[in-house]
Amino acid sequence: MPNLLPDWHFLRPAGRLIWSSLLLIIGTGLILWQMRKPKSTRPTTWAQAMAGSLYVFAIFALAYAVVPHEIITIFDSYFKWGTDKFLFQSGQVVVGFKIPISFSYQALRDIVVVTFYIFLFGINIAIVSKWQKRPTQAEADALKAATVDSGTSRFGRPLKAKA
Repeated sequence: MPNLLPDWHFLRPAGRLIWSSLLLIIGTGLILWQMRKPKSTRPTTWAQAMAGSLYVFAIFALAYAVVPHEIITIFDSYFKWGTDKFLFQSGQVVVGFKIPISFSYQALRDIVVVTFYIFLFGINIAIVSKWQKRPTQAEADALKAATVDSGTSRFGRPLKAKA
């Protein structure tokens, strides 16, 4: 992947992370945009199913493989968060308290990546749930006709008071 970012501070070393994160955000945004449309009343064709599964696979590959790998790479190579740098070490006294364990920056890096995975998994569950609950075109039209044409809500109450 060509890195077209300027050589400023950490932009060039983090180029693959920035581009893959941008692709992930755009791909997820396209899914959210498609969720606004109702389901088709016609059954899904084989080609549509294969195209959708390929798209979801690409988004999953970005979300669960490429972006976390690039996060780990940038922390290891650019920020040098390895096992030799410590946030705090055992025996160190902090605010009058002797720390009993060592905590390296590599452990902090792993916590950041696991938090990213958990965040993505929650978003994944929410998107799949909303995708499955989309109304069909007929249901959306019926709901729209019931609320707009009659001037009442779908529960039969008037939308505004008559003068």
